[in-house]
Amino acid sequence: MQTLAQAQACCWRFDSAELKDTALVEKLVSSISREFTVASERKRDLELVLTEVVTNSIDHGILGLDSTVKKDPIGFEQYFISRAAKLAELTQGSIEISVEQSAADCIRISIQDSGPGFSYPTGELKQTPENLLLAYGRGLLIIQKLCESMTHIGNGNCVVLDFATQ
Repeated sequence: MQTLAQAQACCWRFDSAELKDTALVEKLVSSISREFTVASERKRDLELVLTEVVTNSIDHGILGLDSTVKKDPIGFEQYFISRAAKLAELTQGSIEISVEQSAADCIRISIQDSGPGFSYPTGELKQTPENLLLAYGRGLLIIQKLCESMTHIGNGNCVVLDFATQ
């Protein structure tokens, strides 16, 4: 994990080897909490948000996995078998994360992966009963719920989140 610190801003770049680290998000939350004031009751939310975004970046952006195979139990298992195999073979790809203080009680988190991007949804995501029953696709709803804002940029391989720290 390479960290570049500036006044009120920090940047991290994770290469393909570091993306295999199962404690990557935990370490990132710890680093962010050292650099920025995050209330203890918001640290779990921060960890959940970063877990969702980093997992999406790795799984869909870098590994190119398709969540729709999770529609049935066999597909769900196959998804994680494929993920483990692709992650073990990963030699290229990276994620860059920058965090800056955007207000007294808010940080702006930018996450960009080296993948080709995706066609992201526009507008507010709807929390319908059908969406909540799916075995995939709830991550963006969770992120949207826990953050003040979520914006996809460019071809979809960059997302910017405003996260209330208090």
